[in-house]
Amino acid sequence: MSGDPRGAAGATAYQQARDAVLRFTAEQAETDASAYWTEELENIDYLIEASPLIVRKLRHHAFHITGIRPYDYRSKGDGKREHFEARLRALLELGGEGLCVPESPALGGFGYTIDGRLFNVDTLKFFEVLVGMDRGGVLPAVRAKERPVVCEIGPGWGGFAYQFKTLVPGATYVLVDFPELFLFSATYLATVFPQAKLLFAGPGEAGLEGWRDADFVFVPQTRAALVRRLPLDLLVNMVSFQEMTDAQVRGYAALAASAGCPLLYSLNRERSPYNTEIVSVSDALAEHYRLTEVPVLETDYTSASKKPPKAVRMTPRSELGYRHVVGRLDPSAAPGAATAGGGSQAVPSDAPRVTLGMTLYNNAAHLPDAIESLLAQTWRDFTLVLLDDASSDGTEAVARRYAAQDPRVTYVRHAQRQAMIATWREVAELAAARTPGAEYFAWVSDHDRWHPRWLARLVSELDADPAAVLAYPITRRMDRTGEELEKGPRLFDTDGAADVPARWRRFCHDGVGSGDMVYGLMRIAALKRAGVFRRVLRPDRLLITELTLQGGIRQVPEVLWFRRQSAGTSVERQTKTLVLAGDEPPGFNTPPWLQHTLVLWREYAASPAPPVVLTRWQWVGMLARFQITYGWRHFRKTSASHAIGRGLDRLVMARKLTKHYFHHAVYNTLVGGRALWGRTRRLGRRAVYEVLTLMHRLGLRGRREAAK
Repeated sequence: MSGDPRGAAGATAYQQARDAVLRFTAEQAETDASAYWTEELENIDYLIEASPLIVRKLRHHAFHITGIRPYDYRSKGDGKREHFEARLRALLELGGEGLCVPESPALGGFGYTIDGRLFNVDTLKFFEVLVGMDRGGVLPAVRAKERPVVCEIGPGWGGFAYQFKTLVPGATYVLVDFPELFLFSATYLATVFPQAKLLFAGPGEAGLEGWRDADFVFVPQTRAALVRRLPLDLLVNMVSFQEMTDAQVRGYAALAASAGCPLLYSLNRERSPYNTEIVSVSDALAEHYRLTEVPVLETDYTSASKKPPKAVRMTPRSELGYRHVVGRLDPSAAPGAATAGGGSQAVPSDAPRVTLGMTLYNNAAHLPDAIESLLAQTWRDFTLVLLDDASSDGTEAVARRYAAQDPRVTYVRHAQRQAMIATWREVAELAAARTPGAEYFAWVSDHDRWHPRWLARLVSELDADPAAVLAYPITRRMDRTGEELEKGPRLFDTDGAADVPARWRRFCHDGVGSGDMVYGLMRIAALKRAGVFRRVLRPDRLLITELTLQGGIRQVPEVLWFRRQSAGTSVERQTKTLVLAGDEPPGFNTPPWLQHTLVLWREYAASPAPPVVLTRWQWVGMLARFQITYGWRHFRKTSASHAIGRGLDRLVMARKLTKHYFHHAVYNTLVGGRALWGRTRRLGRRAVYEVLTLMHRLGLRGRREAAK
């Protein structure tokens, strides 16, 4: 399938592609290219009159699209090849040889020769995408089809189409791009697949007639609307959505949704650093697809062509980092579904999958902002229960107004205050009772704010990972006025920790920010097994601990929740807010790590029917680790720990001062004393001189000598 490396077959393929491109460009009035691509297309205009030599070395000229050249793969002794091979080995460990398709030598194919095969950055990029597709469940779903239809937006020189068609030879592969780029992709694919049938889209509604018999279908971007007539199984884009305008990306997502395409795969940055015409690729795609990021490797594919780093340094994900994203079609965006707000569900269904619970207490000032950000979610199929714990400000009036306006909202009020634990438990129970068939539940606060995609993103995360029991986003802190604070995110999940002991070790040593996680989206069944909110100090910490025993915790690497910072929390303050005075359970004033350990032993280790089955000795070891790590963290936050710390600081300072004065005294003795003796001797000689001089002036010295 490698074609003719000398390019004889390529010449025929090029002529076919050239005729089609000339026809396309003559028919279109103008392109809708972004500023970036307008400039790029001008750089390849010479290919419309390519010489046989250019065609024979066509892969070399693809640097206009990829930015890589053959001389990048000459061994220079700078460690780049070794670094490249290490990345290839890492991908082979993840995906295996079955997903690895090397570079073809056709039309000047190039790269490092490794085990007799060619590999370059493009090869590894496409291999990485295939690994991500496999890990995200996309490739198995497509392979299960007898004749899958795959559409790639912006296929460039056709490299991924070559790899995909090699692995799934029965697929019909549709390429949507600027006509000028078909000079690369059509020529290349016809060369490496000499028996393949190519179809170039014609004008009008019949432009794709005969597509079922084609291996490759080439559609200029000005006729992309024709694609919605095809039964698409997968839409793919690599590193070109980030170069488009915001309207173009949204348009392609809408096109795929209108075709009923169930799956989408994107490898893009949120935006290119050179493109000012798009805000966020994910935001554009999320109008019609529920997105889930697929972890592949920790570094971007572009690092394969760079010198090996001196040290690996993990940094928070930025919008300029590449992300592997799987999109699953939102049912409300499917053809014929009633939609509103760009693909979100217009009204809640009879059996919403999500229910939310909000406890209210004297936060009338921030309550409208919180409720409105929830009602503006793109995932609209949810119910919201507001439980007022006897607020004394204007909370009731605000809550009743929203309950009257939106049928998804229910308002309930306590006649007397019940305190935090009872209210949190009750709102979860009310929410579950109002929506008996719901799968997911989340507590939401009465003073925070949520991104419109918060709920859709968390639902898609749990849908994609049945083993996960909790999903939560990265949190951005803000002050009481809504100004964002310069505080870094708390990062934690259990991805890669497959069994209970592994998750437990990671949680004990790295688990942070239970206050963030407790506001995540949870599986209701797991929440009930975890006792919802137990009557202990730090109940949120205990809940996350119990959920960790049951399944995975996934953190969505996007800022989707804005948490309003309140007065600093403390164990001492919780003793007055969690339960009513006089209603404290036995041992409520003991350290929280001890209370949690006793609950875990009673509910899991000593229970005749525990939710998680482990041996007694496993529980002993796990709880010992829990007490040590949690106990130490708890102690460091207590006033006693702070007092000891201040005492130690004073001792250290006293030691430093003592050392300083001791050294000062030694210096004065050894250096200053000698100087003092020298000054004393000089003063003595001066005194003798002055006495003798005075005697001479008074004539006393002369008389004495005359008397002699």
